[in-house]
Amino acid sequence: MKKIDILNNLNFGNSIAEYDKNIVNYYINTYSTMDLVNDRYDIIKGTKGSGKTAMLVTLYDNQSKYSQLDGKRLIKAIELKGDPDFKRAFSTVTINDNDIQKVIDAWKIYIINVIWKSYSDLFSDGSELGNYLQKEKLLSPKKTIIETLLHALQYVKLKATNTFNPDGSTTQSVELSPNSYYAQSMNPSELLIDYNHIFSELDSLICNNKSCFWVMIDRLDDAFPDRTPESTLILKALFYAYKDICMYDGFKMKIFIRDDIFDEITSNGFTSLTHVASKTMQSLQWDRENIEQLIVERLLFNDAFKEYISGLCINTDCSSLTSTERNKIINILIKPQIDVGKKNPDSLGWIINHVKDGHNHFTPRDIISLLEKARAIQLNLLQENNISEIADDFFISSPAIRAAYSETSREKLVTQLYAEYPAYRTWIELFKNSKAEHTDSTLQQVLGKQWKSRTEKLVQIGFLEKKKNTYKIPFIYRVQLNISQGRAK
Repeated sequence: MKKIDILNNLNFGNSIAEYDKNIVNYYINTYSTMDLVNDRYDIIKGTKGSGKTAMLVTLYDNQSKYSQLDGKRLIKAIELKGDPDFKRAFSTVTINDNDIQKVIDAWKIYIINVIWKSYSDLFSDGSELGNYLQKEKLLSPKKTIIETLLHALQYVKLKATNTFNPDGSTTQSVELSPNSYYAQSMNPSELLIDYNHIFSELDSLICNNKSCFWVMIDRLDDAFPDRTPESTLILKALFYAYKDICMYDGFKMKIFIRDDIFDEITSNGFTSLTHVASKTMQSLQWDRENIEQLIVERLLFNDAFKEYISGLCINTDCSSLTSTERNKIINILIKPQIDVGKKNPDSLGWIINHVKDGHNHFTPRDIISLLEKARAIQLNLLQENNISEIADDFFISSPAIRAAYSETSREKLVTQLYAEYPAYRTWIELFKNSKAEHTDSTLQQVLGKQWKSRTEKLVQIGFLEKKKNTYKIPFIYRVQLNISQGRAK
């Protein structure tokens, strides 16, 4: 097969894990993956595109590959595609600061429904608990995610008497309004719901059947994108609900969340945070070796490319490849150096430097997206110049990589930074047509009287990288703002 045809058919996979049907075939098991598989942590956090959803999808779809998951029932408690059900359900109610206990209880009712549905599908015992749940009208008559959550929200919209105690504990009960539909058929003695009893019974039933249920929740940034006080309260309530039930062995909540959102909901007053922090994984981070593996696994999943590499007498067994062999394959895909010179990095090093943010974080999503753009650009360049075959030793040239970086830079700024932090857009655009490196003095000139607090925010979101005495705007945000290398004066 001609090299141009190999490039044309080359598939890097979708940079969005939930849309990549082949993700389980080339997923890279990192230390973080194994920490989750071994049940060391319940909260998995990381930047956007760092691989949280890929981890969830792979474990769910390829559970048999991990012996540590034998006997576990993995439950996706949120839709991974389309408009998030959590967003649609919570949009039907109005929530204020005084409603946090109601929202905690709504999450607990939702979790009870999710666990009970899976349990009753698998096991026939537990009729006593099932009857209790039916009697208290805690079970949703419909089983979809949105209908179950709507049921929980309707239940707790009624008058709440739960006490949210200063030590973080809660009095596990709800008093139903006498005028409500739910309370009309119930005696006063039946109006108190003992959540501790319910979760304890669920735990005993599941453990007695030598099983364990993982309730997996993801896409919280899509469900609550506006970063409003209401959204923060909803998510904080989710983690308070988690805190109250995280000690059970029969079921676990596994929550995948962006690290900046996690920091936001836990930094401003979160009682008994240590209970949550002890089960929270360090933010997912990637190093160069992991990225090498990720790229090569995806490349060699393409039969034609694999055959071409094999024809060059290079090892194509991903399980036994050395770092040197992986880099040989990568340098056949892309020109070995973008900026030629002994002091300059190789192409992959150049790409990593140009996609990392102010926290020095680089994600698989950005690198895969850049390579896919470069592939398409290279094919267009060949077509524009009426070239019918690739004569170089590599498939993708430096101009194609540079052009792909420019597109990725614009995309990252507009669709991620501006979209996620719209309040900071005005400040960011003050840096247009300036230099990349700044001091306290130049930041004061750019950002005005409130430069200190604004600088702090821009460092937090990764737009500025803080050095010893200077601040630097990463390459990934420079193109759209026309920012050039050098120090501002």
